Amino acid sequence: MSDLALLGGTPVRDTPFPEWPAYSTEEEAGVVLDALRSGHLCGAAGGTYNPAFEEAFASWCGATGAVTCNSGSSAIHVALEAVGVGPGDEVIVPVYTYYASGTSVLVAGAIPVFADITPGESNLDPGAFEAAITDRTKAVMVVHADGVPANMDAICEVADRHGISIVEDCSHAHGASYRGIRTGILGDVGAFSIQHKKILSVGEGGVVVSKHPEVVERARAFVNLGGGTDTGVLGPNLRMGEMHGALALKRMTRVDDENRQRRDNADCLLADVADLPGVRPVPVGIPDHIEPVYYNLILAYEPDELGIDRKTFSDAVQAEGVPLRSGFYKPLNLLPVFAEQQAWPYLLEENKPSVARGLYGPGKCPVGEAFMEKGHLELKVHPPVGEREMWGAGAAIKKVIEGVGSLADREARDAL
Repeated sequence: MSDLALLGGTPVRDTPFPEWPAYSTEEEAGVVLDALRSGHLCGAAGGTYNPAFEEAFASWCGATGAVTCNSGSSAIHVALEAVGVGPGDEVIVPVYTYYASGTSVLVAGAIPVFADITPGESNLDPGAFEAAITDRTKAVMVVHADGVPANMDAICEVADRHGISIVEDCSHAHGASYRGIRTGILGDVGAFSIQHKKILSVGEGGVVVSKHPEVVERARAFVNLGGGTDTGVLGPNLRMGEMHGALALKRMTRVDDENRQRRDNADCLLADVADLPGVRPVPVGIPDHIEPVYYNLILAYEPDELGIDRKTFSDAVQAEGVPLRSGFYKPLNLLPVFAEQQAWPYLLEENKPSVARGLYGPGKCPVGEAFMEKGHLELKVHPPVGEREMWGAGAAIKKVIEGVGSLADREARDAL
């Protein structure tokens, strides 16, 4: 074995992984310029690209309708409002997710209650979801983490039995499916991010979808200042602009093919590292009725098996030319924005019974807390990354695992 690159050896790869996303095609530039030259940059005032994208995206998801907005975080807020979430309500949210899944609940005036993830997975544990239900629970937010759909059979059964709305955070899961049904319409309402890094990438934006026409209409009204001057309903202006709609309409035609490449990439790497110590795929196995899209390929890291911490392992693999990076560091129940309870919804009289229960702090979600404390690693497998990069990633991971002794010796010397 050659010396590890982190210790002065030659790296496995000497060329960077291709960047995601790339905005470079003449077609994409052309549609954005067409929107600019149209003189109608607002879809609500004569524009055509945003309405066309909404129609195409709804059809692609199998939804009754779609509503665009200015960000993925706004899309979650709009989805919550569309199913009636507000002050006095609780929304159950998985502890492993981006913090906007929780802060969007606060922006709606409600209180997020964090529930644990399933062992060996990174999605909501249906049992933990049910255990978190109270008479104040209005909705559950299901995050299809890293592009792998959650256990919707069990989650829907619990939600239906308790009369709880299901809000899907699909920010990682464009085109993923569960029993042949695409994410976004597995529950009552779905929210997608189309931000710069996402599977459908336009820089910034969001989309709300539903199989219920009334939910779509409530979402559309809320995004558009409550629906107009004659409604008496209060709402913000969260609309997305026409240039983003034009780019989204063009780029979405590529998503299915790109998702197939993501799955091929993930299958290639996972087969290559299947029997290695110290790393485990998350989830360990994906049932046949789930079709993931791998926004991130996740490996759980076991520091006790290799004798070095996650950062050292990640640094060593990155030095070999493979961007295997650390994932989320902290579970949401430990983040200050929630744990310190200073945001305005925590001060509302309607929410005081929820606040009094002591919802946050260490030990509330032990599986998720342990998962993030021990560490997990993520690799982007978006096209144009392909088989060559995946073989390189596998070779780099194997090389570092074989050389952990030298890294452990370095850690020991540094500790003196």
